[in-house]
Amino acid sequence: MEKEQGEIKRKRIPEIDFLRGFALLLMIWHHAMYDVRYVFHVDAFAFQDSYWFYDIGRSVILALFLLVSGVSTRFSANNLMRGRRMVIFSALATVLSAVLHVITRWTGVIFFNVIHVIAFSTFLYAVIEHLFIVRYANASNSSIDMEWQKAKMIGFLIAFGVLAVILGYVIIPILPEETLNPLFVMLGSSVAGVDTLDQLSLLPYLGYYLLGAAIGQTLYASGEPLWKNEKSRVYSISLPVLFMGRNALAVYLLHQPILLAVLWVLSKTGLF
Repeated sequence: MEKEQGEIKRKRIPEIDFLRGFALLLMIWHHAMYDVRYVFHVDAFAFQDSYWFYDIGRSVILALFLLVSGVSTRFSANNLMRGRRMVIFSALATVLSAVLHVITRWTGVIFFNVIHVIAFSTFLYAVIEHLFIVRYANASNSSIDMEWQKAKMIGFLIAFGVLAVILGYVIIPILPEETLNPLFVMLGSSVAGVDTLDQLSLLPYLGYYLLGAAIGQTLYASGEPLWKNEKSRVYSISLPVLFMGRNALAVYLLHQPILLAVLWVLSKTGLF
């Protein structure tokens, strides 16, 4: 039974990979425009500073990315291990950004952004999953109704997720712009005295992650994908986006150095 469950959890879900890859593609597009305008000082893409693009569009993309990441918990064989891996990658992102900043002075330092939010959220979800499901699944007491435990967990995820989303939009406007307080940094304030890059608040995005986890537990209760026709033309056209979604961590960590290198070469050739 455990082996069967593990096989279900490791199955790739095309629509989830596609949505994750699509969100990454939009994120890369945003970062490319940012680099052109603010790193290489080209007078282009001014619209990215507008309210509708930065406050609305960026928030929607990030919410989508966190929702999909939450859904993915349904298919992780071990969310605690997944959380540990995310912590390592988030620390690596911070170190790489700091090194790049020291060498080039082009960018800032990533202290707490989307990958850190996912790491924290994954750990929290693993704790919730343990409290509601894992500790009973591993127990010898067969009188526990696991379906009821799962229903309670889904209800808790929805309630906690909605609360986190609401709190986020209440807290963010009253936070200081800069701080040395680690808690305020996690909640969205920039680090005082340091160029802070790509800062993201834990709230409301933790809430979107938990809501995504609830969606994953309900929409994918069987562990089966909704998109099953892998021989369709649409599927074939979507393969590059699916590849990005399946390798999201690597794409996220590598896309900015690659973008900067490509743009630097283009700037030296006089193309902009």
